[in-house]
Amino acid sequence: MGAGIEGLGAGNFVLSCVTAFYNYLSKTREKDFFEYPDYYTFQTTIRPADYRMLDIYPDHKNITVEAEAERLLRAINDRGISILLVPDVSPTSPNIDDITLQSAQRRIEHCYVYSPDGCLDEAEFSISQPRHPTEGWYEATVESVGTESETSIPSFGPNDDWVVQQFRTVSLQEALARLPVN
Repeated sequence: MGAGIEGLGAGNFVLSCVTAFYNYLSKTREKDFFEYPDYYTFQTTIRPADYRMLDIYPDHKNITVEAEAERLLRAINDRGISILLVPDVSPTSPNIDDITLQSAQRRIEHCYVYSPDGCLDEAEFSISQPRHPTEGWYEATVESVGTESETSIPSFGPNDDWVVQQFRTVSLQEALARLPVN
C-alpha cells in the first residue's frame, strides 16, 4: 500500500474510536489508568508508518504484512479484529483459504471503506475533527516514514477549521475484495 500513510484517510474514524475508548475507561476506572486501545494498522510496505499520534501504540501494532490476501486476513484474524476499515481500491477476487475466511466471518462484525484522500464516492457518513491538533498528528505520521520524496497529507475537506473524511459500510465479502494486494 504505497508509503504506509494511506490509512490517514481513516484517521478521523480511528480518533473517534480512541475518544470513545478513553471516555469508557474514565467512567469505569476508579483511579488513573495507563492503557492504550488495541487498534492496529496492517501495512504492505517494508517500513510501516508510525500511527502512534492516533494512539495506535506501542509500535508493534503497526503491522507489516505481505500484500497477499491470505496473509493479510491471517494477520487480521490473529489479532481478533472485529471492526475492519479497508481502502477504496478496485475490488479483486482474493484467494483466501476457507478456514481463514470462516474465522473472519465469526469475528469481524463491521466493515467500512475509506478513501486515502478522505473523499469517498457513495459515502454514507462523514466524521469531522478539528483541524488543530488533528492535522499535526497526521503530519507526524507522514514524517515517521522518512521518505526522500515530498509526501504530504491530503487537505481532507474544504473547511479550514475541520478535517472531514467520508466512509461507507460494506459487507465482509466487499471488504475482503478491497484488501490492498498485488
